[in-house]
Amino acid sequence: MKLSIKTAIALSAIAITSTMAFAETAYVDFQGGKLVAISDGDMLASAYVNGQLGAKESDDALIVATLSPDLSVATVNVSNSVAGAPTAVAVTPDGRFAVVSESFGERGADAQSFGDLPVGSLLTLVDISDASEPRVVQQLDVGTRPEGLSLSPSGDMVAVAMHPVDGGGIAFVPLIDGVLGEPSYASVPGTEPTDRLSHVEWHPSGDFVAITDVNRAIVRFAQVVRGQDDVSLEAWGNPVLVSKYPFMGRFTPDGSHFLTGNLYWGSDVVGIWTEAPAGDVTSIRFAAEAGENGPRHFLVGRAETGISPEGIAISPDGEWAVTTNLEVSYAPADDPRHTPYSSLTLIDIDTSTGRLHTVGTYAFDGILPEAAVWDASSGYVAVVNYDQLDPNREGGSIDFWKLVEGDTASLVRLRTSIETPHGPHSIVLSN
Repeated sequence: MKLSIKTAIALSAIAITSTMAFAETAYVDFQGGKLVAISDGDMLASAYVNGQLGAKESDDALIVATLSPDLSVATVNVSNSVAGAPTAVAVTPDGRFAVVSESFGERGADAQSFGDLPVGSLLTLVDISDASEPRVVQQLDVGTRPEGLSLSPSGDMVAVAMHPVDGGGIAFVPLIDGVLGEPSYASVPGTEPTDRLSHVEWHPSGDFVAITDVNRAIVRFAQVVRGQDDVSLEAWGNPVLVSKYPFMGRFTPDGSHFLTGNLYWGSDVVGIWTEAPAGDVTSIRFAAEAGENGPRHFLVGRAETGISPEGIAISPDGEWAVTTNLEVSYAPADDPRHTPYSSLTLIDIDTSTGRLHTVGTYAFDGILPEAAVWDASSGYVAVVNYDQLDPNREGGSIDFWKLVEGDTASLVRLRTSIETPHGPHSIVLSN
């Protein structure tokens, strides 16, 4: 289905690269079904620096945006949190259901600081088959602080990376006939219970998962073994040392490579994250078949990004990646570390070798843009913007960028934006 956006809000754009480009039209030929995002209404972005939640601006929400023939946005209250990898929502392949993980619960009436937020435990299943009226159909307790999740390619199993507080490893939750079943918990070979596994990603075959281990700067691969009553993981090939703090990653559409966004955060970094250096993306060649000496994975590419590339999205044709870079946009405006912009980095992927090339990094007037998604044509990118630098604008937004190819490719920010409740941080496209 082709989606055409004709409702526009004029916005500015600045390019860090040498040429500034700006679209003169608000028309976006964004192809796909519907955009599904989640937003956290509980905290200001600056709480990451000063710990103060600020005034509550809205309820936590799941947002469903349909863009054709006219713009339509519907929301439903779903508890979720920006604190975690920006992979806290997924949609079943048939587009009927969305699943949301809750790393922290909604704030109480007297909550003032980040430490007042309750630790989360829920997976929420939302029926989005009627995009104009999404509705919560089930909540399931999966344990303390579920983080990044993904759905199996067939849509019958949710994999959730669990925070190490319970030592749960990866939770596997069946999703059959619109019902979340009893979770089973699989330890990840080679890890310690204290290792933080921030995200788990299914391989397109459905036979394997990739797991980002931020403590050790390692990506681990495992074969998924489904038993009658549980799921276990067996190590599949060698772990791969990437760059510092690999927060999340995605497989290329053909499953041949796995790309991670690396934030360079840590207790050995000044400010832990506020003064991190520029990040990068690393590319791993994934071995789906075992050779004589078993499966062997190789690090094959690296490309520099802006600062703190929390989100990474790969185009459906497998030729491009984009990272959403926080910079230090989330710091209070009077903090000398504050940057009055965030940025996107465009990366060219060699589909045969997995090598990466940074095309450019493009600044824009946004706060904490944690995630992005490409459209089905690989020609447009939708980016969630947690909050606005412009004091005259309230809430968050979904902003749109166009990939312009030629002698030198670039990303161009369009004069188009969908207003959302405060705090959007994860987004997927449902075809």
